[in-house]
Amino acid sequence: MADKQPSRDVVSTGEFVQCLAESGLFDIADLLPDTAQIAAIDSATAAQKLVEAGKLTEFQADAVLSRRPADLKIGNYEILDRLGAGAMGTVFKARHRRMKRIVALKVLSREVAGSEKFALRFQREVETIAKLTHPNIVMAFDADEDETGPFLVMEFVNGRDLASEVKNSGSLSVADAVDRILQAARGLEYAHAQGIIHRDIKPGNILRDVDGVIKVADLGLARLNTSGDEPDESASLTQAGMVVGTAEYMPPEQAIDSGQVDHRADIYSLGCTLHFLLTGRAPYQAGSIMSMLLKHRDAPIPDLSSFLADTAPELAPVFQRMVAKDPEERYQTMTEVVRELERLQSRITAPSMQTQPPSAQPAAPMNLLNPPVASNQTLAGIIGDTGTFEVTPGVAEQIVLQPGRVTSLTIVLVEPSRTQAGIIRRYLTQFGAGAVHATGSGQEGIEIAKRERADVLICSMHLLDMTGAALARTVLADPGCGRLGVVVATSESDAEYAAELPTDSRVKVLPKPFDFQQLTRAITSVIV
Repeated sequence: MADKQPSRDVVSTGEFVQCLAESGLFDIADLLPDTAQIAAIDSATAAQKLVEAGKLTEFQADAVLSRRPADLKIGNYEILDRLGAGAMGTVFKARHRRMKRIVALKVLSREVAGSEKFALRFQREVETIAKLTHPNIVMAFDADEDETGPFLVMEFVNGRDLASEVKNSGSLSVADAVDRILQAARGLEYAHAQGIIHRDIKPGNILRDVDGVIKVADLGLARLNTSGDEPDESASLTQAGMVVGTAEYMPPEQAIDSGQVDHRADIYSLGCTLHFLLTGRAPYQAGSIMSMLLKHRDAPIPDLSSFLADTAPELAPVFQRMVAKDPEERYQTMTEVVRELERLQSRITAPSMQTQPPSAQPAAPMNLLNPPVASNQTLAGIIGDTGTFEVTPGVAEQIVLQPGRVTSLTIVLVEPSRTQAGIIRRYLTQFGAGAVHATGSGQEGIEIAKRERADVLICSMHLLDMTGAALARTVLADPGCGRLGVVVATSESDAEYAAELPTDSRVKVLPKPFDFQQLTRAITSVIV
C-alpha cells in the first residue's frame, strides 16, 4: 500500500465507507460489523486492514481511496487488479460475481471500438476465437459490452510472459528455449488450422504458467484467413490502412501490407522470439521503427551458432529458415516447424544438453603451460612480456604462456546470455584462469574488476545497462581500473556499435562465433 498512494487527498472515513458501498464489492449489511472499527481510524489505515484481511486487493483499495468505485466493476465482473495496457486496450484480472471464476478481462479502447463496422467485425471474430480450445492458447470465454466499452473475457494465466522471464532471469538455455518455442508452435499450428493468423507473435504475447505450460496470448491482432470474404470484411480488428504488429518481430511482408500476410508471418515472428530467448535481444537493433523494418528486409540474418556451440548446432539452420526474408524460403507450415523442433528436442538432453553419444568422452582440458606439439609442426609463436604473438600460415596455433601467468589471471565476464556465458566459462576453464567473476551489468562488471583487481574483462556488445563499446571507454577513462584489458565479443549486426570502440592496445575485438583458441589469443593480447 505504501507505494500505491492515491494521487488526490485521502477520502474521509465516511466517504471511504460510501465508496465501498458504491463499488458493489460489499453489501451494506456486510459492512456493518466493520463500520465501527473503520470510523475509529483514518481511511488509509482502514483500507490497509481490509487488504491484510483479504477483503480487498491493493488495486481495489487504491481505487476506493481515490474515489474511483466505478473502476471496480465491469459487467458481471469484479476487478481485482490491472495487469497491463497496450494499443488495443487494458487488461484486468477479474472475478465473476456469482461463479467466482478468476479471468482476464481485456477492455478495448474507445478509439479501436468507435465504429459500427468494427462492432460487427469484432463480434464475428470473437465468435471464431472463442471456438479455439487448445492447451497452448489462451482461451476466450465470452465477449460483452458495458458503459466502459466492449470487452473480452479470457482465461487467466497464473504466470508471466517470456519477455519478463528473460528480463528477470536472463537468456534461456537451448533446452528451455526450444521447449517454449515448440509449445507455442503447437498452439499456432492449431490456430492456423482454424484459419486464424496471429500477426503479433513476440515474447510479451507468449505466457508461461506456474506448471511450465506455454500459452499464446493476445489474439487482438489476429486476422481470419477465411476464403470467400470481401477484403474489407476479412480485415483485422485493428486494421485501418495502417501497419500492425511489433517492429522488432515483424516479417518484411507485414510492413508492406499487414492485411494480406499469411501463416508464414507467424513462423517468422516465432523465429525472432527464439533469437530473443537465446540471446536476450531481438534479432535486429535500430534507433527507429523505420530503420528496424528496413533491417528486417535488408540486413543479414544473425548467426546463432555462437550461442549454441556444441549444445545443439542443428538449431541454427532451423532458425535461419524460420526467419528467411522471403516467405517462400521459410518453412511453409507451422507443422513443419513443430516437426523440426520435436526432432531437435529429442536430441537435447538436460542438463548438459550435449549432442554427442553417451559413450563419447569429453576432450581433456588443454594444458597451456605444456601444450602438445604435433609432429612436423613448429610453434607458431610465444607470448612475450607484451602478450602478443604471430601465427605462421598453415602452422598449428599452439600457445605457450610464461609459467604462472595463466593460473594467476583474474577475469570478469559480463554476459547477459546464460548460454553464451556458459560457453565462455568452459573455455576459461580450459584456459586455466585463476578466478572468474560473472555478471550481466557493465557497471557491476567494472566495480567487480576494480575490487578484485582483475586482469581482463570479457563482455558482449549488448549488456543490461550499456554497450560493450561504452564499457571499454569507461574502463580506459577510469584510473581505478589500472591496466585492465577488455575483450569485446561482437557479431555482424553489431557493426554500428563496434565503430564506437576505442582504438587501444588494451581493447580487443573478438568476432562471433569464436572458438577456444581465438578467445585465448584475444585474452593474451590485452594482458599488459
